[in-house]
Amino acid sequence: MDDEELDYDGFEEEFAADELIALVDTADAAAQHHLAGNIPGEPHAESVVLQPPSKLLRNPVSFGDTDTQNLDASVLGDGGEPFLGDEQHIGLEDGGNISRILLETELAQARSTEVPMQMSALLGNDASGDRVYPLSEGDKRRLYTDDETMDVEAMMEHIEQLTREREQLIQELTSAKSAADTRAGEIAIIRANQMKLEQSHNRQMGALRSALDEEVKKHQSEIQAAMMESKRIATENQFLKQDLREESIKLNGLHQSRKAKAKADDAAPMTPSKSRMLPLRDGFDDDEIMASPSKSAGRRSKRGTPSAPGKRKRGAADDSPVVRPLELSQSFESNLLDTSGNLDHMDIEIRSENPPPEDRNIQFIRKVLNHRCRLESPRDLEVFATISFPLEPNKMFSSFILEAMARPSENYPLEYANAILSLWSRALKEQFYRPVSMFMSIIEFILNLDTTTVAPLLVSQLVPVLQSSGFVNAVPRFTNSPVSHLNYGQVKRTPQTDLHPQVNGTAALELLYLAASGCCHDDRALRQFWRSVNYDFILIMLNAYQPIKEIILVLNLLSYSIFPTNFGPILPTEAEQIANENYIIDRIANLLHEQPSADEGEPPYTTQQIITLRIEAMSFLLEIAFSSPSSDPERNHAGSLLATHPSALARVFRAMHDELDALYSHPPERELHASLVNGLTRLAYGIITTFPDKVDLPSKLRAVPGAVQKHLVVLTRLAFSDGPLLESGITDDTVEMAHEMLEDAVNPQEAEALLEAFRSSKGEE
Repeated sequence: MDDEELDYDGFEEEFAADELIALVDTADAAAQHHLAGNIPGEPHAESVVLQPPSKLLRNPVSFGDTDTQNLDASVLGDGGEPFLGDEQHIGLEDGGNISRILLETELAQARSTEVPMQMSALLGNDASGDRVYPLSEGDKRRLYTDDETMDVEAMMEHIEQLTREREQLIQELTSAKSAADTRAGEIAIIRANQMKLEQSHNRQMGALRSALDEEVKKHQSEIQAAMMESKRIATENQFLKQDLREESIKLNGLHQSRKAKAKADDAAPMTPSKSRMLPLRDGFDDDEIMASPSKSAGRRSKRGTPSAPGKRKRGAADDSPVVRPLELSQSFESNLLDTSGNLDHMDIEIRSENPPPEDRNIQFIRKVLNHRCRLESPRDLEVFATISFPLEPNKMFSSFILEAMARPSENYPLEYANAILSLWSRALKEQFYRPVSMFMSIIEFILNLDTTTVAPLLVSQLVPVLQSSGFVNAVPRFTNSPVSHLNYGQVKRTPQTDLHPQVNGTAALELLYLAASGCCHDDRALRQFWRSVNYDFILIMLNAYQPIKEIILVLNLLSYSIFPTNFGPILPTEAEQIANENYIIDRIANLLHEQPSADEGEPPYTTQQIITLRIEAMSFLLEIAFSSPSSDPERNHAGSLLATHPSALARVFRAMHDELDALYSHPPERELHASLVNGLTRLAYGIITTFPDKVDLPSKLRAVPGAVQKHLVVLTRLAFSDGPLLESGITDDTVEMAHEMLEDAVNPQEAEALLEAFRSSKGEE
């Protein structure tokens, strides 16, 4: 539609409206004349008066800016019928293309018989001005002229020119569209580049922001480090101020002593006190007793005595040398006074040089700052300045210590210990075992300074850390033992690869024992201590695969847990407490006959070490069984548990039999074996006689394989023991107790049979 409008505009520039109307009038008149002459059957029809086509045209219609003349060329014939040429002009009313209509009109003029321009000369006009055309065939043939043909050719040339212009406009439109597409593509490319630039800019801004955040964090850490350094310097400044204050006090004391001395010199001389140093040192005051003359002086006086005839008598005043005191020279008295004055001054200076008692916190800080884990190693703070956590390498241990010590506190030992325990706990969680030995040494040093004061305050923080340190090597040993479900029934040693030698479990248990001993004077603190101990820690440490020294330490530690109504770790409920106490009894009873196992690569335990462990286990059982003696057995809580335990007594008799067997081989450790037999006999006898209603001995003996036979054999041997056995260390009380238990266990006939069997076996030997 745009192309047609362009063609119409070009056409409108070439022709004016009047010229178009004249052209259309001429063409319509010629066509009408031609058609009228060709009507069949009416050769002599009357002349038809034709109106000029311009009279029948409607006024041109204007559509805004476009002067389009919508030509309704409906030329009527006979004043009523539409002319056939109207079909060619209908398109104008329907909105067809003007250039196309003009082209068709001109072609119709070319095909029809052209009307010569001289038609007006040949034909006449009527009075009204209307032309009358005769419609004969001869007249039609005379209408063709050369001038009309020339006009059609000119019109055709003009149409071709318009067509060429139209094609040129189409080409220009195409080039304009391509240029527009090119510009659109360029715009799209520019937009894509702009988006890329924005994305790149955003990435750069993100990188700059992250770098800025890192710089901020770095500066914050530097600021924090500077603040810590400032706090450290402030702390050192306080120490220096305290030292300066002490020195000032000393200096003031010296000044006061000098002033006192000057005043004493100005005062009148006084009798020296007894506290001053006397020159003779004979125990008497020199002003009361006069010194005796020397022997040489006596001899000279005797030689100077005159003979009898000329002898002079001394006067009354000279009868005794004691009456008049010995007169001393002026110089001697002055020297004596000077000596006494110097002595008084020395005494004042000595008293003034005694410093006032230091604050307890300052004394502790001095000791801590000078503490070394070993004599040849640097001070602890110097070592801490070189150690850091692997996950936080930029912050040294000394920074943590100074942060804790910079805060004001009334108990610096407690603050310092808490700081060490915090580092210790974190090191265990991160499995950083290098500084653990240092932590143990420092905590031991703090506890030894004032155990009874510091230990109760450190219970809640110290006990969990020490247990975790013990678990480091205790858990691998337990998992490699035959009682573990991971290694059930298999006997093997603990590999060294599973252990961590940097963590000394024995030292941790020693610290735990030291803390418990520091709480034993305070019942509340001691109960808090055992509330902090985990029951599984005690059971794991009582396993035979743990080192013997550590098992003995745990047994000694458990001796602090014996209360009238419970022993061992304190649990929330009574049922849990009783169950845990039964587990402890079962584990210790197993130690009486189990064979301890050393770690892989370590030498096996000696017989003396094993017997020592069994004696410690027996001692603990004796302690809990008879630690609360009472006429009412129900009040003896631990003894009642031993009496009702399903296998404890059976294991006691089994251990008695094994130790008595060992005595017959005369080992070097026979005294230890005998001591163990005596103690186990006393334990079994005391339980059976104290709780006769609760001890069902036959059922308990059947719970342990071989215990029924070993029970009778060991009691028979002890009841009928002879001299060699007694010489080994078995006491008479043991023999009597064994005899009583044997009488209660068998009837007289069985006792006689056992005696005969024992005698026959001895005879064969």
